[in-house]
Amino acid sequence: MNHYKEPEMQLHGPELGLHVRTLSLGKQAGLLGEGDLFVGQQHYSSDKTGAMDRVINIESRWRSMTRVLPGTGNTEGLYAGLGIHTLWNDLRGTTSTGSAGYERQAVQLWLPLRWVSSNAWQIDTGILLRGQHISRLSETGNGKQDVTNTQKHGTYAQISWDYSLDSRNVVTPYLRYTHLADSDQVIMNGKYWYEPDSKRWQLGLTWYWKNTP
Repeated sequence: MNHYKEPEMQLHGPELGLHVRTLSLGKQAGLLGEGDLFVGQQHYSSDKTGAMDRVINIESRWRSMTRVLPGTGNTEGLYAGLGIHTLWNDLRGTTSTGSAGYERQAVQLWLPLRWVSSNAWQIDTGILLRGQHISRLSETGNGKQDVTNTQKHGTYAQISWDYSLDSRNVVTPYLRYTHLADSDQVIMNGKYWYEPDSKRWQLGLTWYWKNTP
């Protein structure tokens, strides 16, 4: 379940995702690679521009991390690395008040950190290094141009817990919070445009199948 909120609009609705993880534990350190892909149908609502149903939302998150502080267990410890996040919202169409919508795209570079405990708990956090957000305002058909903003400040935090059903199957409930601050401002048609401060909550359950004996 996804809930995204800006000062003047919000998106919320269910998501379905795919998670892939590769784990290599050598004698010196653990190497971890992960990918998440989420597809959702969201409900858009705004006090100014009305509402819209069935807004397609596609989000991906890719991380490569290494263990920088080993713990007592085989996988326990602190991991750090780099991550790339992408986001696409399809708001094209007309809202309930007749306002024209447009596509929104974002690509972000993150510094992810993760603590893996010996009792199956995981705590993730991340710091935004740089992001680019594109608003396809030209799709509204009213003489506007596309706007590209730079995002420099943001954080996320996630808590999760692995519960083993058997030797191969693991279910992991998680709660995630992401905050992005105001972007820079650019001028288009004599007006300043920016991507406003946003907050996102995501609650879900991941089912892992281990491809190991």
